[in-house]
Amino acid sequence: MTSDTSTTSRARGPYARTAERRRAIARAVLEIVLEKGHGNVTTAEVARRSGSREATVLYHYPTKDHLLVAALQSAEDEDSGGRTEDVSGTLEMEDLRAFARAAPRREAIMRLYTALAGNATIPGHPAQDYFTDHYRQSITRFARLVEQRQDAGLAHPGLDAVRVARQIVAVWDGLQAQWLVTPDFDLGDELVTAVRRLTAENWMETRRALLDPAAGL
Repeated sequence: MTSDTSTTSRARGPYARTAERRRAIARAVLEIVLEKGHGNVTTAEVARRSGSREATVLYHYPTKDHLLVAALQSAEDEDSGGRTEDVSGTLEMEDLRAFARAAPRREAIMRLYTALAGNATIPGHPAQDYFTDHYRQSITRFARLVEQRQDAGLAHPGLDAVRVARQIVAVWDGLQAQWLVTPDFDLGDELVTAVRRLTAENWMETRRALLDPAAGL
């Protein structure tokens, strides 16, 4: 029994150290992105900040794009579940508005996200796997939001929640890209307005008004 436990501990040791090294490198890249922007990331500075050799950095992350994806994943992990986690499980549009308005506080991450989202369309690009998973999770969370609003009578019951969620994600990505070029509008207001329109909330409000006995119709 003791021998098996020792063997397991020795086997896990190198894997644990490798995982920690990768996390340290990813955190170093994220620090540089937040301070200087993703265009100024270099393997030399990443190595210095993470306490690694440059060859070690390149062993774990062969290209700059691999490093940037690692930084984006690290930022998402720090945010406890990703860019749309704050809006899952809530019926309140004000929560959604607050979520969108908080994004510009980390403008460097928004720029990194938008740049990598475009590159992820290139087959084999390091960002492809990240965005495949990111969109899957985002669509799932927004679909849950749509379904909850349907249950509450705030969204049209005939809508396909997944299709609407996919459209919401597309709107959100587009709004971020536009804001980064011309930040002259309120991200929160625009996203909330889009969600209300995509879920036919105005139609539901009109229907309730027509069916209200007080309306006399």
